[in-house]
Amino acid sequence: MLEKKPLNVCIGQRIQLARERAGLTQEQLAERIDRSAQFISTVERGVSGPSLETVILLSAALGVSCDYLLLGSEDRPEPSRIASKLAALPADRLAAMDRLIDVLLELF
Repeated sequence: MLEKKPLNVCIGQRIQLARERAGLTQEQLAERIDRSAQFISTVERGVSGPSLETVILLSAALGVSCDYLLLGSEDRPEPSRIASKLAALPADRLAAMDRLIDVLLELF
């Protein structure tokens, strides 16, 4: 029997956690990425590691970044992405959001 690689075990644990957070069964996730439930189980247990193509598919299906699956780093929103969301708001909602941000910043 082959020894599990620590990296595969860590990646598998993050995939399982992301799957559970998404409220999916192994079967549902397998269906979304066109793989078998047995394959998902094997990867989650760290018996084997997913290919890069599979990591990309898993990332999209689970709504997490590839960085999270591979490295465990959480997504950090870019200020420009936040700014573009704010810029799309109507003037009255933008003013309300500005006040809300001031309150939140005071709390932090």
